[in-house]
Amino acid sequence: MQERNRIVMSVIIPAAIDEVSRSSLSRPSVHHNPASGLPEPLPPDIDNAYRAIAEDPQYKHFINIPVRIIQCIDYFGIAGNRELIKERLQSYYLFIGVIDNALDLTQIGIGAGVLDCLEARSGALEEACRQSDVSLVTAVLKCHIQNDFIVNKFHKLYREVLRERVAASIEIYMSCRIGVGSLTAELSYWLIQPLLKDESHSLCEFMKQVGAVGCLIDSLIDLRSDHRFGLLAFTPVARDYLRLLMNAFRRGFGLSIRHPGLCLLFLQAIIDNLRDPRDYIRIDRRLTANQKDRAASVA
Repeated sequence: MQERNRIVMSVIIPAAIDEVSRSSLSRPSVHHNPASGLPEPLPPDIDNAYRAIAEDPQYKHFINIPVRIIQCIDYFGIAGNRELIKERLQSYYLFIGVIDNALDLTQIGIGAGVLDCLEARSGALEEACRQSDVSLVTAVLKCHIQNDFIVNKFHKLYREVLRERVAASIEIYMSCRIGVGSLTAELSYWLIQPLLKDESHSLCEFMKQVGAVGCLIDSLIDLRSDHRFGLLAFTPVARDYLRLLMNAFRRGFGLSIRHPGLCLLFLQAIIDNLRDPRDYIRIDRRLTANQKDRAASVA
């Protein structure tokens, strides 16, 4: 199954990338597209599909992240085009949300296919497949990636995700989640760094720390459902929840003490995470998939 997913995505994603490239990158940059942050408008059907993904309630949590990052940039007093930064971050975090959803649906092999397509120099296929959310968000994000350094970071992030899936204890699991959160945030920094007036090591480190705390909090909220859906390699017990809670609290409290001016922003992010509807959507999809499996077995 994983190998089949990888083969399918290695065909679908380059096709979408090629279509976006022909429609938006081969002409002079005179306009920009608010939905994707690309220098040229996407064709209407692709643009509508992209907007539909961005407006899906299950990705609202990810779409809200760029605004908070911009508030952090303001806090650090770093100049840069806020609109372009927001657009690039939205394409990145929408990509993260869609890929995260695909991985949670046990399509772990999709990650390898996405990496292959991010690495590819071209995707010269005759037709672009527009049926996959993964292919579309990958195509749009690739238009913002300008060097192999960022692609290598994506490889490192995916390796950490794979390591998380086989973590046999809460200690290893927390280490992986910290790594995933830190790398996810670091990637967002390097994507927008060319749009900032000054390179800020302190901003990058801050974003990595916030990303690590965010991932721990997300895990604390989702640990039970992740175990129920078979996404954990261990069975969490009460003391595991306590360890996860204490780790998240210790790191989050330290950030709040060092940056008291951002405490309200941190609280808003936690509330946003608690309101994330992905668990309910994931349950509905699991039930639907199980019903189809049972129907197929009867037939």
